[in-house]
Amino acid sequence: MANEVAINLTLNGVEALQSGLNRSLSGVRKLEKDLTSMGKQLTVGLTLPILGIGTAAVKMAGDMEQSRIAFGTLLGSAEKAGTFLKDLADFASKTPFGFTELQDAAKRLMALGFNAEQVIPVMTNVGDAVAALGGRSELIDRITLALGQMQAKGKVSAQEMNQLAEAGIPAWAMLANKIGVSIPEAMKLAEKGAISSSIAIPAILEGMNQRFGGMMAKQSNTLLGIWSNLQDSLKLTLVDIGSAIMDAFDLKNVLGRLVDFVNQFKTWFSSLSPVTKELIIQVAALTASIGPIQPFRPC
Repeated sequence: MANEVAINLTLNGVEALQSGLNRSLSGVRKLEKDLTSMGKQLTVGLTLPILGIGTAAVKMAGDMEQSRIAFGTLLGSAEKAGTFLKDLADFASKTPFGFTELQDAAKRLMALGFNAEQVIPVMTNVGDAVAALGGRSELIDRITLALGQMQAKGKVSAQEMNQLAEAGIPAWAMLANKIGVSIPEAMKLAEKGAISSSIAIPAILEGMNQRFGGMMAKQSNTLLGIWSNLQDSLKLTLVDIGSAIMDAFDLKNVLGRLVDFVNQFKTWFSSLSPVTKELIIQVAALTASIGPIQPFRPC
């Protein structure tokens, strides 16, 4: 009888222990499930956006670095490039146009003969005209290209004047008014190459200012103008963040080492026999087809 009682007590203890273990295991599984769910939520809601912002910031910082190099080449020094880009960013913040599109226009003007001190005043007049005409970056490109070509040629030609007219700028009337002749007379003088760009460009810019002056400021206060300025502010903030990330993780050095590794791997792989290459490719394909192996889970 005593033995039966002892056996029953032992069995009861084992059952109680088993029950406790099952409850503990169930609790562990629930905790694992909760943590997994939380991890997924954090990944989707926090980690991925942070990674996305970081990637975008580094990309923008890289774009800005290339812009500094480009303007450094045009201006002759990195210091001048940095100063000019800061001035251009300040200018962009007061216009309905984006910083990136203004950079493109500035590079075009410099490449065609305008100096750094002339660029922002020229772009102010051009920007006012484009804002008044309801244009965007494409119209800025057309007008700055025509003025730049005129600057490069050193004289007025019908080609650039007609380009300006097609863009909505009454350039012939502005020029004729400035030099005190009729439009047909101004055209005849231009055919003879008798009007220099040093006279024509200031006359056209003055005419733009008289006709369209102040339009960028008005457009900047519209919904689209404010939206453009907000985008520029965010982009410039991301540039600062991206630069900090590049410095903190020494990304240039890391990527440089990665490039070296890839090149070394390429050289090594190229040196292998065709049979070995095929074997490596087959093993890699098999590994990829198997997929990730699920870790063992207790039943």
